[in-house]
Amino acid sequence: LHASKGRKSAAEFIAEGRAAVLAALASKRYPVVSLYVTESGAELLPQSALNRATYLSEKIMAAISTVESAQGVLAICAMNLEIDSNHVGEIFQRVQLPLIYCFEVNDPGNLGTIIRTADALGSAGVLLSPGSADPFSPKVVRSTAGSLWHVPVLREVDIQSAVKAARSYKRKIYAADGRGSTTLPQINGKDALWIFGNEARGLTKDVTALADQVVAIPMKGRAESLNLATAVAITLFHANS
Repeated sequence: LHASKGRKSAAEFIAEGRAAVLAALASKRYPVVSLYVTESGAELLPQSALNRATYLSEKIMAAISTVESAQGVLAICAMNLEIDSNHVGEIFQRVQLPLIYCFEVNDPGNLGTIIRTADALGSAGVLLSPGSADPFSPKVVRSTAGSLWHVPVLREVDIQSAVKAARSYKRKIYAADGRGSTTLPQINGKDALWIFGNEARGLTKDVTALADQVVAIPMKGRAESLNLATAVAITLFHANS
């Protein structure tokens, strides 16, 4: 389960650390299949959770852990059909909140932070294009700090399908790009589909052409650009204000 091939074959992934495991235990989205703790790790979880736990030595926990310093709490969780692109239409039926589309977002830390930010600031969900980072990789799961279980995340959603669904549900489509002719304060964007691009390349002209407007975050300093997860946070805060 440390590798993408193993996760796909087993349809399972690793959740490690107190925040992720508590979120997994409390949610039906990606249910816990197996729970492992050390004696010290058991102190981080409620007694009710420990009834189903398998106790491991520190040495064995370190061997299966995905991090250098294991916290002593690790769960194996099952994937479910919500990750399937066939469910893209359903996500637009959720509460009227901004929906994030990540176009070829490659950095696991960025993706995890985007999912966590979507949870904290309010989003109907996060859609991932083909070629984006795996939301079930250990680094992404850790970076979400449990938010993976709170926000719908759909993988392998092509841009055409996302745009078609947005149109059918009367949602505006905005492409976030520093070269946009419209600035963020000029629009609302609460129930819109927001498209964010690759960390290095941004969005292609073909993608921005699909949007109703290309929107830039105004900057007063001398920085050339914003970190992707930071741009998502600013956009969601504005859209939900």
